[in-house]
Amino acid sequence: MAGSRIAGKRVLIVEDESIIAMMLESELNDVGCEVVGPAPSVEDALRLIDKERLDCALLDYRLVDETSGRIASVLAERNIPFLLMTGHCASDLPSELRDKTLLQKPVTGAALRAALEAILDSAAAA
Repeated sequence: MAGSRIAGKRVLIVEDESIIAMMLESELNDVGCEVVGPAPSVEDALRLIDKERLDCALLDYRLVDETSGRIASVLAERNIPFLLMTGHCASDLPSELRDKTLLQKPVTGAALRAALEAILDSAAAA
């Protein structure tokens, strides 16, 4: 999408369901983002965070046998904005993540773009 405010941004995708990861990657590529990953696990995500330059991240909160809480902590320490996605109830999130942007799955392309623009705008204003 020409003129998108998120075009050119490097976005880490953490998602353990391959079909959802492919959909997110396609949506982000369509608006000109550079996708990092997708990472299906905490360890894969942490490796990418250490070696790649990131502008922001999309985190599926519930991964196969773990949550993305550790990833969120590392991103917060490095001042990298992120949003959470879940198919579960928002009240299942730990208290330290309840103030973060949360998208309910399934996520529409428009909602994803708007949420990414919002977290990047907030980070730029901080």
